[in-house]
Amino acid sequence: MQKYLAFLILSCFTLFPCFSQEDKPLRLNYRSSMLGLGQASVYDSYLSPLNYSGNSYSFMEERISMTGLSNGNIAVQQLFYLDYYSTLNPPGNAIQYAGFLEYSPGLFYRLAPLPDLKVFAGSQINALAGFVYNPRNSNNPATAKAHLNLTLSAAASYDFRIKSQPFRLRYQISSPFVGAMFSQNFGQSFYEISIGNNENLVHFASYHNQIILRNNLSLEIPFNFMTIRLMYANSFYETRVNYINTRIYNNSFMIGFSREFFTIPGKKQVKGNFKRVFE
Repeated sequence: MQKYLAFLILSCFTLFPCFSQEDKPLRLNYRSSMLGLGQASVYDSYLSPLNYSGNSYSFMEERISMTGLSNGNIAVQQLFYLDYYSTLNPPGNAIQYAGFLEYSPGLFYRLAPLPDLKVFAGSQINALAGFVYNPRNSNNPATAKAHLNLTLSAAASYDFRIKSQPFRLRYQISSPFVGAMFSQNFGQSFYEISIGNNENLVHFASYHNQIILRNNLSLEIPFNFMTIRLMYANSFYETRVNYINTRIYNNSFMIGFSREFFTIPGKKQVKGNFKRVFE
């Protein structure tokens, strides 16, 4: 398993090109920061046979940089997610918390089938660490979640106008297809792991024991002084390993701001031309 994990990490690093200082191109950059509120459903058979549901609170940071590769058609995207869930059991007399930190850098190839339509296809590294905590349990109150995956992803961006006001509609879908994940054994406490009972904790992950899907649909509205971004985010997370089943659904509505700028050695120059983003 250690050899497989080392190969996976090496494969992840080969996704990204290296530029010398002399060859580094002038890059167009996009950055967006968003906050979200939604509804979540959390089920973890290690902690409870019941499904817990409640509120979700999210933060997302997105960065995209165009590169000089393939005639300028290769983009580097970085996605950072922070999700926190506060949920109740069906009777409403027990609470359960969950939190996840996720980072997904990736490379995308750009196509332009129509003048106002851009299509991106590529692959990401998806790293996740998190927990589910149920204070009602005294012996085993929490489970840890962690994985490192290779992910397939695609996105489409469409520019349009209503009268004189420009808009940008964008959709992205991502799903891991191979990786490695951590899972304790059913009934195994973290105290047992700490004293040396650490066998069978890292597992090969693919669609047979892990299904993860993210959908982001956003609308950007540029003004003279800022660009507002509105987004509907849907995520589905399910794993089945070591006789532990975990299912987490989340639907959030997010709001934030986006901007674009060129990276110049030693400083950043902000650009206000909305049409240049993703071009």
